[in-house]
Amino acid sequence: MLGSRNFKSILVLLVLTSTLLTCTSSSDYSPLLRSEPAADSVLNRAPRNLRLFYGALPDVPKSSLSLTGPDGSYDLRGFHTMGANDLMIEITNPSIPDGDYVVSWTAVIGDDPSVYQGSFGFSVVTNR
Repeated sequence: MLGSRNFKSILVLLVLTSTLLTCTSSSDYSPLLRSEPAADSVLNRAPRNLRLFYGALPDVPKSSLSLTGPDGSYDLRGFHTMGANDLMIEITNPSIPDGDYVVSWTAVIGDDPSVYQGSFGFSVVTNR
């Protein structure tokens, strides 16, 4: 009987360990599918908008986008969705200078109450 009890304990421990490892490996999950401008892209003109596409419709009031670059943070306006599982915002001054930019986002997606966040970069090189 003692051997059977130890076997069950070890089996339970293995199942719990496997479950915990699966949970921690899924922490890299991101609902962001793609963006405009695309992550790591090099643009030959400054974008007028930022648009991020997710796996489901984002909750706009619980989400945010920001843009930072060579001059610091940039003003954005008109945060909305086009109904295509996206978030979209206009860059107030679309004549941003050449350089590297970072888009930071926070989003609540679909029926999932989790708050996801991430960031990606792009560059503007106009060869002026």
